[in-house]
Amino acid sequence: MCIRDRQWGGLDGWHPVGVFGVLIALAISPVFGLLTALIVIRLLRRLAHRATRKWIPVIGNSQWVTSATLAFSHGANDAQKSVGIIAALLLASGEIDSLETPTWVIPACSIALTLGTALGGWKIIRTVGQRIYRISSVDGLASQSSSAGVIFGASLLGAPTSTTQVVASSVVGIGGGRRRWRHVNWAIVREMGLAWLITLPASALLAVAIFEVVQWLS
Repeated sequence: MCIRDRQWGGLDGWHPVGVFGVLIALAISPVFGLLTALIVIRLLRRLAHRATRKWIPVIGNSQWVTSATLAFSHGANDAQKSVGIIAALLLASGEIDSLETPTWVIPACSIALTLGTALGGWKIIRTVGQRIYRISSVDGLASQSSSAGVIFGASLLGAPTSTTQVVASSVVGIGGGRRRWRHVNWAIVREMGLAWLITLPASALLAVAIFEVVQWLS
């Protein structure tokens, strides 16, 4: 495969390669998030029929574990995108000889991701947690565990995904798993889907414009 073909890429077995590989991973990961959450919530509901009230605190405490697992998966995928871009820039500028990432890049990206989520992510958190579908503790457990599985699995395959898209899709899957599709706020889902569709080409065009300006200035 020539360099130009690898840049546009596709799938190399299970591994996404190039531009098309990234687009494929971004497109199918929310679908996997929805389907996985739908299956998990149905399994949990079946188990809940046989559970007593003493299992309610267990479910609540289990969310600490699934939250931590989701956070780990988030860092394993989303943070690596920034790490990869910085490594590519360092390689292009001659600061490093290969894509072996300097040690300081990983904690720097981790801190930036944490601060960005903590300071600017609350509106997104409220939208995903409350406005798509009203979730209970069991629903949260299903959403977090299924999202973490999908995102971490994608990381193992080298497939970049969006944590927000996977988690939001899993919440929709919760509504389907409870057979309450009509309770899903489809207006919000449509708005989010439109935002996802606009973000990719808009960011690409903005990058082209900034690149042309930098080239002109230099």
